[in-house]
Amino acid sequence: MIRAKPQERIRRIRIGMGGLDEKLGGGIPAGSTVLLISNQEGPVRLFCQQIAYLLGTEGHRIFYFTIVRDPAYIREEMMVYEWDTTEMEQGRQWTFIDAYSPRVQSLQQGGHGPQSMGAGLLGPGAMSPGSRSLGSDLFVTLRREILSQLDEGDIVMIDSLSDLLVNHDAASVRELLEILGSQIHQRNGLVFMPILSDIHDPHVVATLSHMSDVVVEFELESEHLEGKLRFYKMRRAQLRPMLLPFSITDRGVMAETFGRVI
Repeated sequence: MIRAKPQERIRRIRIGMGGLDEKLGGGIPAGSTVLLISNQEGPVRLFCQQIAYLLGTEGHRIFYFTIVRDPAYIREEMMVYEWDTTEMEQGRQWTFIDAYSPRVQSLQQGGHGPQSMGAGLLGPGAMSPGSRSLGSDLFVTLRREILSQLDEGDIVMIDSLSDLLVNHDAASVRELLEILGSQIHQRNGLVFMPILSDIHDPHVVATLSHMSDVVVEFELESEHLEGKLRFYKMRRAQLRPMLLPFSITDRGVMAETFGRVI
């Protein structure tokens, strides 16, 4: 008699957003790269900041990679919703990887790229305990500051993938994402990568969708700050695209408690 092989339990990471985790069967499969395709920058960045904060409060280490805003700007945005990262940064549970400040310093110095990273570039005390400044070779530094530091269940937030693509060639970005995805799979963490669909060639978006484990369309539809989350692809899950309405409130992005298959 042939015995049925027990189904392997899929490990999932709950992102802490009411209504969404339940519709996803308990959260996003651990070890996933998540591509967030949006038609507007502000709401999708808010969504990512909210997820990062909620995961941080649940004990996950957060690596927040910011490209066109400095960490102080991101902190101010998050404090509007009382998402205070101060204690997590001091405890090294939350780290901003700052690609913005060195570039601005370089422009102010006449376009000569910085040769090193750290306090010498920005001045004593310019960086908080929860921030690291990138040097001139972005990809080498990213590998050193994120890839070599990843541990079990860590979360990486790239703010944003569009900014990375605008400032660097697509082939280098794809290579970086392949390496990052491999490490995240091994460490059972998550990578969130928001991208603005309107500023990229459809071929680029399609290629990144193919590379990603989870693909979500984050669409804001009205001036009333309401929209839909469409899940088109989910690693280790049945192929069943899902639509989930959401609204933006004084508590952040709130997913409705109902959804429907599309």
